[in-house]
Amino acid sequence: MTRRSVFQIVGAALVVACGGSDGVTAPPLPTKPSPVTSLALGTQFTCALTDEAKPYCWGNDLSGQLGDSSFAQKLTPSPMAGGHTYVLIAASTATACALDHSGVAWCWGDDPAQAGVRVSLRNTPAAIPATRAFVSLAVGRKFACGLDGDGNAFCWGENGKGQLGVGDTLPRSTPVPVAGGQHFSQISSGYWHVCALNTSGLAYCWGDNLFGELGTGDTLSTLKPQQVSGTTTFRSIGTGSVHVCAIATAGAAFCWGNNFSGQLGDGTGERRFVPTAVTGGLTFTNVRSSRANNIWGSSCATTTGGDMYCWGWNSNNKLGNSGATEKCSPFQAPGTINNTPPSFVCSYRPLKVNGVANVTTMDVGLEHTCALTVAKDLLCWGDNLHGELGDATGIPQTAPVLVKGGLRFP
Repeated sequence: MTRRSVFQIVGAALVVACGGSDGVTAPPLPTKPSPVTSLALGTQFTCALTDEAKPYCWGNDLSGQLGDSSFAQKLTPSPMAGGHTYVLIAASTATACALDHSGVAWCWGDDPAQAGVRVSLRNTPAAIPATRAFVSLAVGRKFACGLDGDGNAFCWGENGKGQLGVGDTLPRSTPVPVAGGQHFSQISSGYWHVCALNTSGLAYCWGDNLFGELGTGDTLSTLKPQQVSGTTTFRSIGTGSVHVCAIATAGAAFCWGNNFSGQLGDGTGERRFVPTAVTGGLTFTNVRSSRANNIWGSSCATTTGGDMYCWGWNSNNKLGNSGATEKCSPFQAPGTINNTPPSFVCSYRPLKVNGVANVTTMDVGLEHTCALTVAKDLLCWGDNLHGELGDATGIPQTAPVLVKGGLRFP
């Protein structure tokens, strides 16, 4: 068993804008947060911001990732401690961070600000000292990154794989500048790697590259940002645990990295070391990728009409479509497709999510998925062992269910 097979990975993070209309040649600088960052899924928990910018979380709370001053799981939305309001929220394995209206980042759960500390759990939000105001956040496993209004990237937390992008592997307890001098419009984090779009729409990645998740054509890790292979420009990027998907400026989806469960959506189970087109010819506006186990990953994207499509691992029908019929094995060799037990149901191509329409934003967790609609309803489906669907049952749901509590979300 590889070093990645023995644990479940959720890395993470929501990015700021989901891009513009067709024909946009480059995403703008991140001058202000976008509503697409009002929803964040981690490992067995969910967080969201209401219309009033108030944060609520629910699900697993063993690491304090609900931020409500307890370590007790919740089956319905629980208000976060501290009384603060936020403009965006991001989540990862057992870590969550949010950005307040003045650009200060607050983090809780497995706290990245306590880099190098063996036990670094925090069950209430704590402000991160920084010299810059942020307009975007991305959260990985015990590390986080942010963009300032000029597109400069800063990261802090654990750094054993070079995921901070500063040129070394030393942890940082406060934000430090990412090397390379690039100005970015979006930033997104995986488990041990980060990807970002510069102001021309080109993708750059850094950190771990065991499965080709940096998109540089090989499996060499890097301590500083490296441009993803090719000249394709992108409008949206969603970094998974060990794979990445991005939406080109014309709306086509491309993915790269690990593909054991079809999370690249190219119709195969083969790893890809450079951006590879998602099959189906669909036009998308934004994309999110699961921060699940390295081989049980999935991705979802929304179309201009608000339809939602997902592909990859379909545990508990997290893809929202029972049409996933391929069998994928978590222990298959790289670049092969086989049915060696134990195997799971996957889809190697995009499937339309049933029961949701007019989606404004969405995110993919370990084994659950959630979507916000134009009607300001928050719907979730998939695994629910820890209450991550927020429907008060704790029972897995194969079809979208409404989050309880009567809250309204932007």
